[in-house]
Amino acid sequence: MGADSQGRLDDEIARLRERLESAEEMRRAIIAEQVDGFVVGAHSQRVVLLQGSAAAPHPLIEHLPHSVVTVSRDGTILYANHRFGELVGRALVRLFSASMLEFVALDCREEFERFLAASEPDSSVRIDLLHAGGDFIAARAHAVAVGHGFASLLILDDGAGERDDAAHAMQAIASGNVDGVVVGGEHVMLLAEAQRPYRALVDRMQQGAVTVSSDGDVLYANERFAAMVGKPRESLLGQRLHAVLGTAAADPLLADGNGATVELTLTREDESSLPLRIAAERVDGVDAMTLIVEDMTERERHRAMQERARRNDHFLAVLAHELRNPLGSIRNAGAILARSDLAPGDRAALGVIKRQSETLVRLVDDLLDVHRLNEGKMVLQRSCVELQAAIDDAVGAVAQNLTTKAQTIDVRVPGETLYIDGDPVRIAQVLANLLLNASKFTGKGGRIAVVAERSPRNGSAGVRISVTDNGIGLAPDQLERIFEPYVQASADASTFPEGLGLGLSVARRLIDLHGGKIHARSDGPGRGSTFVVELPLCDPPAKTAAPTTDRRGEQTAARILIADDDRDAASTLASLLELMGHETFSAHDGESAIAVAEQVQPDVVILDIQMPKVDGYAAARTLRERAWAGKLLLYALTGWGEPRDPLRMSGAKFDRYFVKPVSVDTLAAELGRDLLQRAPRSAMAGELDHGA
Repeated sequence: MGADSQGRLDDEIARLRERLESAEEMRRAIIAEQVDGFVVGAHSQRVVLLQGSAAAPHPLIEHLPHSVVTVSRDGTILYANHRFGELVGRALVRLFSASMLEFVALDCREEFERFLAASEPDSSVRIDLLHAGGDFIAARAHAVAVGHGFASLLILDDGAGERDDAAHAMQAIASGNVDGVVVGGEHVMLLAEAQRPYRALVDRMQQGAVTVSSDGDVLYANERFAAMVGKPRESLLGQRLHAVLGTAAADPLLADGNGATVELTLTREDESSLPLRIAAERVDGVDAMTLIVEDMTERERHRAMQERARRNDHFLAVLAHELRNPLGSIRNAGAILARSDLAPGDRAALGVIKRQSETLVRLVDDLLDVHRLNEGKMVLQRSCVELQAAIDDAVGAVAQNLTTKAQTIDVRVPGETLYIDGDPVRIAQVLANLLLNASKFTGKGGRIAVVAERSPRNGSAGVRISVTDNGIGLAPDQLERIFEPYVQASADASTFPEGLGLGLSVARRLIDLHGGKIHARSDGPGRGSTFVVELPLCDPPAKTAAPTTDRRGEQTAARILIADDDRDAASTLASLLELMGHETFSAHDGESAIAVAEQVQPDVVILDIQMPKVDGYAAARTLRERAWAGKLLLYALTGWGEPRDPLRMSGAKFDRYFVKPVSVDTLAAELGRDLLQRAPRSAMAGELDHGA
C-alpha cells in the first residue's frame, strides 16, 4: 500500500473515531435526558422533540405576565417568579425560604392558612398582599398544581383582565394544545416538557377532564374520565363525545360555551349507571372545549340519606301525633276514676296507669320536639322567668319518679330572686329532663342535688344551674356523645336502657336556642355525673298591681261544646267537665260543631284542629262571626305540640291553645280563670294566648 493510500486510510479512521466518540457522547446525553430535540432535514428543516427530555419548566413561568409562587404546606416559599417579587416589592433573594404569611394581610392569614392546609387542586382564596411600600394589593390565589407537601399558586391581582391570560395558558399547556411560546419576539421555547407536570396534575384530578374539539371529537381525556366511562383512555381519543357517553345530552355544551352545565346519567357497558355533572369552559384562542366531569354518586347518596332522614323524622312526628289521641282518652279515664270511690287495690292500679301514661306523654313530647327542632319550627316564647319557680316546676314534674325510687333531692338557690331570659315552658322542660336523667341512672335511695348560682357570661349577667347525682357516671368518651340523639349511658351493656335517649339531645338544642350552654362532667363510671346549664339573666319584670278581689275559690258553671273526631277523647273529656259541674255537648266534625253551637249557643267551644268536613280553624272563624258569640271562649286542641300554621291559628282567634293529651288540672285552672274574667273579655277574643 502506498504512502498516500495509507495516509487517506489513517485520516478516515481518525474521522470515524471522532464520529463514534461524538455518537457515544450523544447517546449518553440522550440517556441522561439532556437533549430536548433534533433539527432534521438539510433544506426543509423541522424540529423533532424527545419526549424524555428533562427541560425545566421555570423559564416559561418566568415569562408569564402573572405572579407564580410555590409554597410548602406551612407557607415557606420554595420558588417565586420575578412578577411575584414585583407584586410585593421584594427581591427574589428576599423571598426564597421566607414565609408567605409575611406578605399576607393579618385579617386574611387564618383563611389563607386553611387554604394551604387543604391544598385542593383548582381551589382559590381571596387575599390582601402587603407591598414593601405599605400598600395592600387585593388578589386571588389559585392552586394550579399540588404535590406532596407543596402547592404552586397563581396569584392574580384585581387589575388582571376579565379572562386571566396566565390561567388560560396553563390550562392550554395542561391540555396539550400549546406547542411553544415566542419569547422576546424571536426565541421559540418548546413546551413538550413544560406541559408534563400540568398534564400529570390533570391526570391526578378527582374529577374527569376531557378536551373536545368544536366538532365533538375527543382530543384528550384524563385517567379519571376514562375510569368513569369504563374504557381505556387511549381508546377514547378521536371518538365522538356522544359515542363515548352513549348520549347526546352533553353536545349542547360545545355550543353554549363557558359556564354551561348539564347533568346526566351515564350507562356503562356493564349496565351500571353513574350520575354525572359536566361543566364546560372554553379556552380563548383554542378551537376546543374543556369539560370537567364530576361524579355525583356521593351527592345523590347524601340526598337519599337526607330524604330517608326526613321521612323517618316525619314518620316519628306523625306517630307521636297519632299517639296523643289515645293517650288523652287514657289520661281522662284515669282522672274520672280518680274522682270515684275506689278500693285501695284499685287505686294502686290507677296510680300505675297514671305514672305510665305520664311516661308515654314525655316520650311523645320528645319525639315531637326532635321533629320541630329538625324542621327549624321551634319558636321560643321568651319572658323573664323566675329561677326558683322554674326549678320548682321541674322538681314537681319528676316528684313521682323520685318517690318511686326513694331518692332524695337537695335544691340550693341564691338568696336573691333571679330571673332567666327564656321560655318558661322550655326552661322547665330542660331542667325536668336533667332531673329525669339523673333519677333514671341513679339507684334506689340515691341522691340528687340542684345548685344555682350567679355566673357572668361574656360580660353580661348569667346563671349556672348544676344537676348532680351519685349514679352510674360517664366514661370520658361519653361526655359529648351523651347529647346525641338516641345515645344513652348504661353501666351494663347487656341491659336495654329505658326511654328513647332523646331527652339530653332535646335539652342541648333548646339551651342553644336560648343562647346558653350545657355540658356534662363525671369522674368516670360509678362515680356520678353533673350536668351544667348556663343561661342569661334578665332584669326583674315590673311589678303589676294586685287584683282588688280574690275570686279563686269561686267556680262558674258553663255550657261547653266539645268537638273531636276521636269519640273516646270527646266522651271522656265531657265526663270530666261534667264532674266539675259543667254542662257539655259533643260533636265529631267541624260541620256538626257549627250546627250544635247554633242550637245551644255555648259559653265555651273546645275544637280539635284536625277534623273531617270542616277543620277547627274554619269552624272557629265561622263561630266568631255569629252575633251571639261576642263572649264565646274558643279553645284549640291539637296533637302536634304547637300550631302548625300560626297565621291560620291567629286568624281563627282562639283564646287558648292546648296540646293533647291536655292535663286535667291545667284545663280546669285555665277554664276557671277565663270564665271568671269572661265579662270584661271584649278584647280577649282577638288574642292568642300560648300560656297553656
